[in-house]
Amino acid sequence: MDWSQREWSNPPADLVDLLQRRGVESPYFAFYETSEAAPEEPLNRLRWIAAGGCRSLHQVDRANSESWAELARAWRTNPTWWFGILGYDLKNAFEPSLPQRGESWWGQADLALWEPEWVLECHLDGRLVQYGELQPWLDSESDGGSPPRPVRQKPWAFTWSASDYFKRAKALKFHLFRGDIYEVNLCADAQAQGKPDLLGMYRSLQGRAEAGMAGLLRFGDHAVVSASPERYLQVASDGSMASQPIKGTAPRHSDSAKDAAAAAALCEAEKEQSENVMIVDLVRNDLSRVAKKQSVRVPRLLELQSFKTVHHLVSTVAADLRPDCDWLDAVAASFPMGSMTGAPKLRAMELIDAQESRARGWYSGAMGYVRPDGSADFNVLIRTLFGHLPSSSWQLWAGSALTFAADAPTEWEECLLKAENPQNVWNDSVG
Repeated sequence: MDWSQREWSNPPADLVDLLQRRGVESPYFAFYETSEAAPEEPLNRLRWIAAGGCRSLHQVDRANSESWAELARAWRTNPTWWFGILGYDLKNAFEPSLPQRGESWWGQADLALWEPEWVLECHLDGRLVQYGELQPWLDSESDGGSPPRPVRQKPWAFTWSASDYFKRAKALKFHLFRGDIYEVNLCADAQAQGKPDLLGMYRSLQGRAEAGMAGLLRFGDHAVVSASPERYLQVASDGSMASQPIKGTAPRHSDSAKDAAAAAALCEAEKEQSENVMIVDLVRNDLSRVAKKQSVRVPRLLELQSFKTVHHLVSTVAADLRPDCDWLDAVAASFPMGSMTGAPKLRAMELIDAQESRARGWYSGAMGYVRPDGSADFNVLIRTLFGHLPSSSWQLWAGSALTFAADAPTEWEECLLKAENPQNVWNDSVG
């Protein structure tokens, strides 16, 4: 397809609203954005990017090394735009020794990418650049889907109780004491049922979070509403790479003195610093597998970033791709994000599979896009609501890092804190 670009000099004033309203009724649509109120970040090069329609699908239900090789051949043969999801269990394509998990939640594929019919990006200066033909998609009418049917609403309920979490945390702490691992991310899921206003829910979630890597996505019967603050991987057309692991969280407070004290305590917390540095070392090692020699660096370490509801410690790991490598190699070397696994990475993933009650599916995977020139940008799918629209089923996950010094009740409270905002937004959006 000819992906020649052209600027849109006189767009409608309500363009974003038009895109989003049409998009939530479409089977293939993506809208990724950086809130203007998010912490200033040099790697954020667009206000937003959107894509819709579907020319071709690249879906892998259960990933393995062969399916990944086939996918890589497809893109390298025809470099083009791809949007979509890298599910957490795509890890099995890169670590074949890991066991296959059970069925994913409502059939979430390990890899769900598509080539759109059009792409529209809004640059930081407000300039709009269009690829493909957007207007026919905007002018088309949705078929409306199946007639709405009554849904019995079910409130949010975690799969685990606090005691369930403590039991699994204790089992993992045994491996921490023994030195099998130094850090592991233990996550729990919650589920609900109802029919929220999809667009209103996304806008409300992002309005409350003001996240830097947020997004609204439709992929067939599935919907993703994400207010993620975390970047898994960015690859530029010149081969420069960056990953921004987050480890260290503290709640915001309306009282400015109390809020400043919470931020200062986070910056000085030995446990939080240790968690972050461990994952920085892991990411450095991952990127070094495909980077030019001596190009891996950490330009920013333990940087405090304050979002609307939480403070975070964020580090930036950068490197330069070898000339014989591309974005696919970078993903294969670094997926999934180390902040969502632990260290050492392989052993942490094995223990996660043994302790967590279900496959993570898309949670803690990545959502983003790839350009025809090989540049790419993917978030980490956290602070995210996942929907299966035909069944009106919804899911969210929350996790925290366990280390030698971790206190299980405190970590469980962190999970509840992370889940609270998405749950409240969903509750408010259900009619």
